[in-house]
Amino acid sequence: MAFVSLIASAAKFNSLTSIQTGGKSRQYFLYVPDCITDNRPLIISCHGMNQDYNYQKEQTQWPKFADTANFVVVYPVGIAGSAWGMSFQTGWDLDGMSDVNFMLDIISEMKSKYNIDETRVYLSGFSLGGAFTYYMINKAADKIAAFGPISGYNLMNANTSSSRPVPICHVHGTADGTMPYSGIKDNMKKYAQAQNCNMTPIEKTGNGYSEMRYTDGDCETEVILYSVNGRDHEPSNNGFNTSQALWTFFQNYTNGCGKASSAGVSLSLSASVGEAPATVTLTAKVALPEGASARSVAFYQGDKLLETLNNEPFEVTVEDLEVGKYEFSAVLTDNEGNSYNSTKTSFQVKGPQAPYKGIANELPGVVEMEYYDEGGEGMAYHDSDEKNEGDPFRTDEGVDLEEFESGKYSLGWTKKGEWVEYTLDVKYDDSYTWTAYAASGSDGSSFKLYIDDKAISESISVKNSGSWQTFVEYTGKTGELTKGKHILKLEILADYVNIDRVEFVAVNEHVGLSEASSNDAEAVYEIYALQGNLLTTLTSTEAGVEAALQNKGFRAGAYLVKAKGTGVSKLIVLKK
Repeated sequence: MAFVSLIASAAKFNSLTSIQTGGKSRQYFLYVPDCITDNRPLIISCHGMNQDYNYQKEQTQWPKFADTANFVVVYPVGIAGSAWGMSFQTGWDLDGMSDVNFMLDIISEMKSKYNIDETRVYLSGFSLGGAFTYYMINKAADKIAAFGPISGYNLMNANTSSSRPVPICHVHGTADGTMPYSGIKDNMKKYAQAQNCNMTPIEKTGNGYSEMRYTDGDCETEVILYSVNGRDHEPSNNGFNTSQALWTFFQNYTNGCGKASSAGVSLSLSASVGEAPATVTLTAKVALPEGASARSVAFYQGDKLLETLNNEPFEVTVEDLEVGKYEFSAVLTDNEGNSYNSTKTSFQVKGPQAPYKGIANELPGVVEMEYYDEGGEGMAYHDSDEKNEGDPFRTDEGVDLEEFESGKYSLGWTKKGEWVEYTLDVKYDDSYTWTAYAASGSDGSSFKLYIDDKAISESISVKNSGSWQTFVEYTGKTGELTKGKHILKLEILADYVNIDRVEFVAVNEHVGLSEASSNDAEAVYEIYALQGNLLTTLTSTEAGVEAALQNKGFRAGAYLVKAKGTGVSKLIVLKK
């Protein structure tokens, strides 16, 4: 987490004040920096149960940010009530509209006194104040641009409804002894679903914290969880600046549709994922300084110009998209000829899961890791980010592959929670022994194998093999498999293991090439790559096929050998 330099300045207003709301006199602490100008944001920060505005102010330090970024801060004062079956002296109404109306009256008064920008009002709260922040999502989403609960749950029976898509940034300590951390990830997932976000979160770790970010929701909303390592039930501690994280998030949003921009164009999509043949609608949101106007907006799919529009609404629909990943962008030209580029926005089209290039992996045989199924993210694989690391193979997909020999790939840059799937064509009713070839340049990595979602291994701990290209054998055995189609799944349980292939051998002997020709008699054999393309034809005895291929310079790997004219085939593996 980066930190800004905070510069103190004199305040125009820095004191407790009162307001009439609902026939009662209520109080709030108001901080207005001396530099305040018209149309600046407002941040409302609510304290926890039986706490006061002074504690909230000292913990969050919002006035220091207000001095730098030029916005108004309000710390409302709660009154007596009850929650969780407990009575409190200061807290928030989670069962009626009294405190909802209190917040709305504060917003109106700040507009009247300081001409705040009512489209940029942000609400945060700690503990019970965090629970109230969720309550406001349910009751007044149209008045708040973005929400920042801290260490407080949604207590409204998981009601995630809101009048508009809502951006949410939640901060919680992993050692919270009052509001347990254990349930918060499910809470964030529900809100991400409610905003129609991409349900594969982007996850990363920082100095003392981790981040889980759901993106691409309706109107470009994001739902974020910052988990602060070892923090107990407190708004700020352990080196993570909560207010900095919230302000960085807040300033992206107004209560309109799409992220805010001082000047430029942003692009939102009607969905982030579709099924082939897919249709997606692109909507450009234009933001220009006063007096400027939009002359045109050009929409692009990659480098291809889709359409140029000269009048609002700036909206284009793209149809019949096949399986794959697409990037869209927009270019705004204003009346002075200035151009503004939007960021590129991704759209994933899924299809029914299918074998790579339509060819299933035969068992007994070898499953090469780079030939994972087609179907896309969330269907045939899950990768923790969209970036394709490594060498240029299947570059339009997120699975990371490393070329360790010419034309030979392994899974690489693997992270916990990632998985890939492979369609199998099992030739015989039998059990199979398997051998996985894995390498690691570090300690602690592991993976697991499944067939048809049933584990065929325990967690496989991968030892440090000295390099990422030194593969070690790990073995096991399947249960009884029936002849026909099955799905192999490989799941990464701990970071950083490279996996080259998994070989399967039937426990019992079955019909092979020997039925088609005698070991001592020469026959004609067709040699195929696993992708199905014919590589060569040779005349040999069955026993001499492997040596003949090595003499022809074939590299180590798996090949399908067919005895020509017989329909009998067999998979062979050339060793290094």
